[in-house]
Amino acid sequence: MTRDDFNASIRAIHTFFESEDFLESTVYLVALPRSEDFNKISLTSQDYNFVYETGLSLSHYNFILKDLAYFQFSHSSEGEWALAYYPNPRVSGSPDAFAEFNELKDAVERDEIDDEEFSSLVSSLQVGNYIPRVRFEYSESQYRRVRHPGAHFHIGMSGEDRWASSRKLSPRSFAMLIAKHYYPDLWWKNSRFSLAEEDQELANVETCFDEKLLNSIRSDGVSLSFSEFERQTFHFGALQPTPAV
Repeated sequence: MTRDDFNASIRAIHTFFESEDFLESTVYLVALPRSEDFNKISLTSQDYNFVYETGLSLSHYNFILKDLAYFQFSHSSEGEWALAYYPNPRVSGSPDAFAEFNELKDAVERDEIDDEEFSSLVSSLQVGNYIPRVRFEYSESQYRRVRHPGAHFHIGMSGEDRWASSRKLSPRSFAMLIAKHYYPDLWWKNSRFSLAEEDQELANVETCFDEKLLNSIRSDGVSLSFSEFERQTFHFGALQPTPAV
């Protein structure tokens, strides 16, 4: 993926969250520059809360969502890039915690508490780690058959897990997958598959989020570093051939 295409995909997914009024703030609408300070922490610490707070304090992200989860989109070359989602360990994935968080934000707007009190109260929310950190990496240069898939996911903090994918993912596709699986209130009201089965084919396909996601994945293309053996074993994939009837 060229850097221009990568940056265009960042802008597209930024617009997606902005149009859903779920965007808090933005730092970079292009590939994220390297941060030695953040990388040192993220590569050595197993404490997710510490890693998350480090990225937050350094503003080392492309943009941040209303629940203070953030995305990092890094691009090294046309054959190597990384995408990451860092959920808020106190809020993301918990409707109750998100509601309490929003109540505190409203209290700030009503001048009932100041910013310092807000930060203190948010920090006192229980750490639930309701959603894992999710990263997607694509690297043709690091590919080793089966041992190190060219396209793969890291889920959680292990770093040694590499869930193989037969497809590349752009920032847009990756973040839409995160939205689909971790922000159901945002996603399903815009999917035709929330309708009764008999109404799904009659719905507007152009506005359906699942259709937009599928089109984005189709545009991303297949991994160029994926062996036949890997294809036969378990992996993440999409756009599989339709079985003959």
